[in-house]
Amino acid sequence: MDPNAHRRALLALTDELGARLRTSHEVCQDLTLTVRYADRTSTTRSRALPEPSAHSPALTTLAYSLYTSLGLERARAHHLALRADRLRPDETAHHQLLLDDGDDKARRIEAVTDAARSRFGPHVITAATLARATRGGHPREPS
Repeated sequence: MDPNAHRRALLALTDELGARLRTSHEVCQDLTLTVRYADRTSTTRSRALPEPSAHSPALTTLAYSLYTSLGLERARAHHLALRADRLRPDETAHHQLLLDDGDDKARRIEAVTDAARSRFGPHVITAATLARATRGGHPREPS
């Protein structure tokens, strides 16, 4: 029921989805979010990205927008699923250049993160929001 837990789940999904797309050299044009509730009903929303992408922050922004559009206040969501639609090879996608270098910096960081993950494993670098709580620099054991 916690919206923050839902946002963390969406962040984890978009991070993994973006990494998979980049590894397979694909981009997606649409995202589809499916929310399954405690009463076994579900809601699905789809929306197109402004430009085809495998860039995790772009995927995250759209996933958050899809989630917000559902208007869930006290819903008992049990399952969130995110699907990339209308896939195509990444060499066919074009990226609009911006005057702000923030996006370029994020893309360079993403490339370094992908390289580290391919060498050391998928969980070597993760968003702080997704990191497990630590005590004394070591991951806590699950309770």
